[in-house]
Amino acid sequence: MITVLPQRPPFTPRYWGGWMGIGLLWLMGKLPHRVGHVLSVPLGNLMLRLMKRRRLIAERNIACCFPEWSDDQREACLRGSFRSLARALFETALSWSGAANRLARLGGIDGLENLRQASASGRGVLLVTAHISCLEIGGRIMSFEVASAGIYRPLKSRVLEYYQTRSRLAYGQGMIQKHDVRSAIRHLRGGGNLWYAPDQDFGPSQTLFASFFGIQTATLLATVRLATLTGCAVVPMFPCYDSERHRYTVKFLPALDNFPSADPGRDLTRINAIMEAHIRTAPEQYWWIHRRFKTRPQDESPFYE
Repeated sequence: MITVLPQRPPFTPRYWGGWMGIGLLWLMGKLPHRVGHVLSVPLGNLMLRLMKRRRLIAERNIACCFPEWSDDQREACLRGSFRSLARALFETALSWSGAANRLARLGGIDGLENLRQASASGRGVLLVTAHISCLEIGGRIMSFEVASAGIYRPLKSRVLEYYQTRSRLAYGQGMIQKHDVRSAIRHLRGGGNLWYAPDQDFGPSQTLFASFFGIQTATLLATVRLATLTGCAVVPMFPCYDSERHRYTVKFLPALDNFPSADPGRDLTRINAIMEAHIRTAPEQYWWIHRRFKTRPQDESPFYE
């Protein structure tokens, strides 16, 4: 079912850490956006030093996805990616506790006519996106023009899960847990918009191998299955941050024609190619810390040490 607001955890010692965490997030959301941008630079550098395992994963991913780059280019992308991750903390805080008029001034939508055309027949629309660092604030900016629900992974902390859900329900139609396929199907069959980032590796049982940056990548079949089961339109949607103008743009591409086809492998390769094309426009804004290539074909050695 679409997530409803969970019961608020009590203010007992067991949950004090979580309550202090959301208190800090709330305060971060009240900071001027430029302040968060400035603070994200030293914070990102600190994260790069402290998150050693994630740094190694990111280094491996960047090196294999951009073999044509020099060492300096890869290092610049690595540093930029951690600064983007740090900025995402301030962006998330702003999305959850910032005033709507502040957020509305920070960005806009490009290609809204593509979404409206796709939904004109009354069909649901699957908004396929990727794990871009500004995804949260992109969803918040999108909400000013587009009503949608999202697929998400619940947080382990009861307090943070409560705060995250309460914040998102203030501007979204609802959140659907990633394993709740029935609710996703029901929402799309009802003509709703559902945003979904399928660029994660959940193992061989739910995936097919498809090319992504020239690498055979375990790619979730859910995109094809949801479109097949619901008859929804599939519209690529990507947020992007312009660091010079300090503005966010949510881009809607035209709905995919002949999707799904009779060949799921070709469909997934097509989705991956669209994601790759966007990531290449601002590679430092992608979540390279994910073990995107964890599952390998049987004849290949492990991708990560």
